Amino acid sequence: MSAAIVEEVDEGIGWANADTGSRGTISMISESRDTGFLCRRFMTTRESFEGVHLYQGEACLGAARMWMTKSFDRVQ
Repeated sequence: MSAAIVEEVDEGIGWANADTGSRGTISMISESRDTGFLCRRFMTTRESFEGVHLYQGEACLGAARMWMTKSFDRVQ
């Protein structure tokens, strides 16, 4: 997620996985540097054959400049 995306995410960012047929919307992205690394917290929906669910997660930019998922939990 680029910095430009974080600033313009008011309406959400759609995503789709062609392999699984799942899709959803990423929203409520916020940045922090609490741990010394750039981290982004977010909410996302996931629509699949199992139904529609809401998740919250956090991804951080590691020392190797690769995004790592720190948490990803189902809310409902």
